[in-house]
Amino acid sequence: MTVSLYILGEKGYRSLQAAVEMHSGQLDTVVIGTDQSIHNDFSEASIQYCKDHNINHTLERETSVSSDYLLAIGWRWLIKTKPSQTLIVLHDSILPRYRGFNPLVTALINGDQEIGVTALLATEEYDRGDIIAVEKSSITYPMTISRAISIISEKYGVLVQRVLEHLKDGKLPVTPQKEEEATYSVWRDADDYFIDWNWDAETIERFVNAVGYPYLGAKAKANGEMYRVAKAIALPDVVVENRTPGKVIFKREGKLVVICGSGLLRLDEVYDSNDVPETFQNKFRIRFS
Repeated sequence: MTVSLYILGEKGYRSLQAAVEMHSGQLDTVVIGTDQSIHNDFSEASIQYCKDHNINHTLERETSVSSDYLLAIGWRWLIKTKPSQTLIVLHDSILPRYRGFNPLVTALINGDQEIGVTALLATEEYDRGDIIAVEKSSITYPMTISRAISIISEKYGVLVQRVLEHLKDGKLPVTPQKEEEATYSVWRDADDYFIDWNWDAETIERFVNAVGYPYLGAKAKANGEMYRVAKAIALPDVVVENRTPGKVIFKREGKLVVICGSGLLRLDEVYDSNDVPETFQNKFRIRFS
């Protein structure tokens, strides 16, 4: 029985380590993906780890492998399989909730108290296959995406080892998903990084944390300029007779406080388009959009 891994990002790297620690003899090939849209895609670390452990690896995404089982971890591209091969996908949500794209970001924005990763059999329609196993972790807020990725990456490693143990024993337990409980998380692009000031302040705070490093960060426009909001804190609301979400209402501790759909948001870390910290020292009448 042989296994090949298709990996991307920190989740893929941690899974690679976990697989090698327990089942290096089963590994055939590691296909390593790259993603230039994030600050560190862990491709270099994955390459070096494979070299250090004499593991066959490649950056060619369409590499044909002959392994019995293929494990896709953080993988975003189509994997063509042969009839004799079984493709197992690891998805960072507790399925059947959040099928689709960026499920971890969506879970953090929604304020979920539990995050996790699911191993499932691949099907023609994404994330609808039978479930093999699930790993979960309880979280508290504030929670940044970088911290959440680290937490869930550890769960990926545990889950990979569980799946490989099942394969070694020749038993792959599967449970059909409950369709009536299914939800979806839709793909995001550059437009989805903009803050919606009509949201409540707590949601915006979670949004800022959920799309921060290693992603592009929350964006807002004001006075014809683009800004990146790296840190924000929700504050108790006040009665605003002519409530206008996006307008600055106070300065607290030298930081701008912005009116939200409900609640107020203090902007603790803001950067301009050149990634220079912006303090808005001599500015007050600002409307963010």
